Amino acid sequence: MRYRLSSDGSLNKHLCKLLQSINDDIALALLRAVRDPETGIHEARKGCKEIRGILRLLRPQLGEREFSYWQDFYRSLSGKLSGHRDHLVREQTWQNLVSETPRLQRKAFVSLARFLSLSPEPAIPDNKSRDTFLELALDVVEKSDMFGGRDLAKSLAELLPNLKTIYQKTRDAEQIANGSDDIESFHRFRKRSKDLFYCLRVLKPVFGKSIKPIVANLQKLTEVQGLANDQAVLLEFLTEHRDALDIDDSHWELVESLITKRLLGFQKQSHKMAKKLLSESPGAFIKFL
Repeated sequence: MRYRLSSDGSLNKHLCKLLQSINDDIALALLRAVRDPETGIHEARKGCKEIRGILRLLRPQLGEREFSYWQDFYRSLSGKLSGHRDHLVREQTWQNLVSETPRLQRKAFVSLARFLSLSPEPAIPDNKSRDTFLELALDVVEKSDMFGGRDLAKSLAELLPNLKTIYQKTRDAEQIANGSDDIESFHRFRKRSKDLFYCLRVLKPVFGKSIKPIVANLQKLTEVQGLANDQAVLLEFLTEHRDALDIDDSHWELVESLITKRLLGFQKQSHKMAKKLLSESPGAFIKFL
């Protein structure tokens, strides 16, 4: 069962157990990926993002060298799983678009669906992939003890300055993304939003019920950002393989315009949600908490 922080006892001890718990959950997700790749890979990647967000909160306590080591470890681990995950996302995103768009349900687009299902990364891992999941799980398990008995933070007050920085970075990333058509700017906004969400979610038992609505709304924001990212992943892949798609130019223009419309719609919705969530100055935000 997932470990949660507590307002009672040693905060430092709770933080160490929390990191160990998330690390162990990642290992279990990798083991699950052997039989259920879709769920296992998704949960493992979520765990990597969460622990990286929390490590950002503990960056001053860890020091730059150790912080960089752990960031690189979990980033690399997540990257090794991205191929299978992107394949599943592309297929599901296309299926959702087709189910909601009668014009795409015509015979002319069947070949596109077939191309997505047969694209390089298989939806079901082969035996070599399953062995890789097992190897990755063992590697993660070996790291679990590294979080035990650490001197991370004795009080919430020690974490507030960096939480303020994380909020500021999220706010800055949103402003840059809102004034840019660059998909990478929106991707950075999404990553910083996840950092803020994960940090506040784990700190919720310490702060109390007052931040519960903020955490819930941040979760909704990251879910909408995720939908936008799914559209971007699908569009990038189809654009890259345009020459291999067995559809004419008029059909391609329809596909491109529909995906782009959904992408921009989810982005617009994200900025609208963020406008309210990130309206306070960093200082006022921390004071409210």
